[in-house]
Amino acid sequence: MLNKKNKIKIRACFKAIRPYHAIKNILLFIPLFVGHQYFNPIAIKNSFLGFFIFCLLASSAYLINDLVDLENDKQHIKKQKRSFASGELSLKTGYIFAPLLTLIALSLSIFLPHKFLIIAISYYCLTLIYSFFLKKIKWLDVILLAILYSMRVFAGMTLIQNGFSFWLIFFALFLFFSLALLKRYAELTLMQTKNKRSILGRAYEIKDKTNLAILGHISGYFSVLIFIFYIYSAKAQFFYSSPLLLWFICPCLFIWLNHMWQLAQEGKIHDDPVVFTVKNSFSWIFLMLIVLITVLATWITFSLNGIS
Repeated sequence: MLNKKNKIKIRACFKAIRPYHAIKNILLFIPLFVGHQYFNPIAIKNSFLGFFIFCLLASSAYLINDLVDLENDKQHIKKQKRSFASGELSLKTGYIFAPLLTLIALSLSIFLPHKFLIIAISYYCLTLIYSFFLKKIKWLDVILLAILYSMRVFAGMTLIQNGFSFWLIFFALFLFFSLALLKRYAELTLMQTKNKRSILGRAYEIKDKTNLAILGHISGYFSVLIFIFYIYSAKAQFFYSSPLLLWFICPCLFIWLNHMWQLAQEGKIHDDPVVFTVKNSFSWIFLMLIVLITVLATWITFSLNGIS
C-alpha cells in the first residue's frame, strides 16, 4: 500500500506532466479525417501511436518549461500551484523524468514513417527553444506557438497515405496564430483584473491588448478565407460529392472565432484555448455542426438544381 507521502508525490508527478493538455495532441487526427482515411486500419494505428508519442514529448517539454520558469511561476496567480512552484515535487524528479519521457517517445517513433520522426524531433527542439528563449520575445512567441500547434497537424499528415495538404497547413497556421494571440490576450485580461500591468516572464503589457485583438481577429478571418478557397480546389472536388455544402462551415467558424474572442474579452478563458474549446459546450455545438456538414458534403450529391 502506498503511504500518504507517496500518493501526494504521484499526484504531483501526474499534475506536472499536464495530462489534460493531451487534448491538444488530438490535432494529429485531423489529417486522418480530412483525408478520409478513417476506415484505414494502418492509418488509424499510426495516428494513435503518433498521438501517444506527442503526449510523451509534450509532457517532457512541460517539465522542462516549469523548471526553467520556476521563479516566475512562484509569483503567478495560477501557476504558483504547479508541482515544482508549490514545492510538491523536487527539481531532481523533473531532471530525471524529462529526458526519460523524451527517450521513450523517440524510441517508439522508429515504428512510424521517418518523416514523422523528423517532425517529432523538430517539434521538441522548437519547444525547448520556446521555453528557454522565445517565450520572452514579443510576437515571436505567438508565431512559434502557432507553428507548434500546426506541427501536430503536420505530423498527422505523415501518418496517412497521400496526407499532405497545403490547404490544411495554411488554414491551421492562421487559425492557431489567432488562438495563440487569444492566449496572450486572455492572460493580459486576467492580469488586468488583478491590477497588474504585464504578464510575468512575458514581454506583453496591458497596452498590447488592442494589437493582439486586431491581429487575432484578422488571422482568424484569414483562416476562414483559406477554407473558402479550399472549397473550390481540386482536392475538395476529389474528396467530397458536394463541396458546395462546405460553405455552411464558414459561418460556423466565423461565429465560433468571435465567440472565443468575446469570452477572452470577458476574462472567461483561463486555459489554453484548445483545451478550453474542448471544455466549452458552445464550441461542441459548432464542432458537431461542422462534422454533420462534412458528412453530408461527403455522401450527398448536391447541386443548384437539387439533391440526388
